[in-house]
Amino acid sequence: MLDKTVRDGLLSPCSSVGTMQRDASLDIAKGIAIVAIVFGHVWRGLATIGLLDEHGALFIGVDTSVYMFHLSVFALVAGLFVQRGMRRDGPGRYAAIRDLGFLWVYLIWTLIIGASKLALSGTVNSQVSVGRILEIWRPLDQLWFFGWIAIMMLFVAVAQPWRSTPRAVIVVLISAGWSVYAWGVNGAFIGTQGFGLTFFFTVGVLIQSGPVLVALRRSIVVQLGVFVGAAAVMLALAWPALATPPTQDGGSRTALSVVLGVVASVAGVVAILALSGALAKAGPAASWLAVCGRRSMDIFVAHVIFLAGARVVLTRIGIDSIPVHVIVGTAAGVVGALLLGAIARRIRCGWLFDAPAWLTARLTAADRTAGSHRAPAR
Repeated sequence: MLDKTVRDGLLSPCSSVGTMQRDASLDIAKGIAIVAIVFGHVWRGLATIGLLDEHGALFIGVDTSVYMFHLSVFALVAGLFVQRGMRRDGPGRYAAIRDLGFLWVYLIWTLIIGASKLALSGTVNSQVSVGRILEIWRPLDQLWFFGWIAIMMLFVAVAQPWRSTPRAVIVVLISAGWSVYAWGVNGAFIGTQGFGLTFFFTVGVLIQSGPVLVALRRSIVVQLGVFVGAAAVMLALAWPALATPPTQDGGSRTALSVVLGVVASVAGVVAILALSGALAKAGPAASWLAVCGRRSMDIFVAHVIFLAGARVVLTRIGIDSIPVHVIVGTAAGVVGALLLGAIARRIRCGWLFDAPAWLTARLTAADRTAGSHRAPAR
């Protein structure tokens, strides 16, 4: 396992400031985002098998809207706990441990997803060969995200924008320029995708979780009002495809579509955070989303196998109802991945989702040795 480092940032639990009690808001936000990621892959799969017209208004409107916010939410939340972790462990050590974990999961799931595609050859939408699987520098499916987040950890470890206001301003400007330049553009190799998300991650690093959690404790009326307003802005720009999402193919992007995409994506993040704050006040009614948020790593890496299986079964038995495919496929992706994660940890195969202790042992041992001599972070 990644020891205490897995408790910070991406795909991990969130605690309220100054207390050991968990605050459910950010878990719910991650839960909404991860379910949206699964839904987005189900939706695109239906276009691939011909149940949806990929050039039709319905497909484009839904696809653009979903891709406008889900990974932006993850990028922001991923950054919220990084500054605290780097102050605690040291920037270099923290980044090294996290990146070792990301690399491990990337390699393991490249093999698993590739093997599943080979096993279902002829029945799934995308075909691969053994040679393609071994080209680990070319990510399969959603696994490109690990290359991006690994680079972000190194970037922040070097920049350390929290050290001074001028440094913070410079890093934010660089991140904003980098994001706009790369908005909607994805390369073919690991570490060349997703840079449109950089601004969200950097902002998360700077503001940290405290101010966000305070904002999420506003009254439910305020939260719902913000959600409706921000969601309306996002949909007004995304549904008619006026705006380019941050990680979508930007082959047809224009300067205007990028600017509108930035506005829509920011609005989408605000909408999801406001909604998560409101849902957190609903208690048990939203607990399943919090569970999805806490186990979002499991869902993120494993869902494609289960949703593909569900699509194959539904197609084989002659079901072509879009609502049925969407509901069953999304549920299969989420629940199947959660069950796999629970079973894997029960039989001591948690290394499928977290780097094993031996991989990070030297770094964590050095951290424990230095911990008693390290001055408290200010």
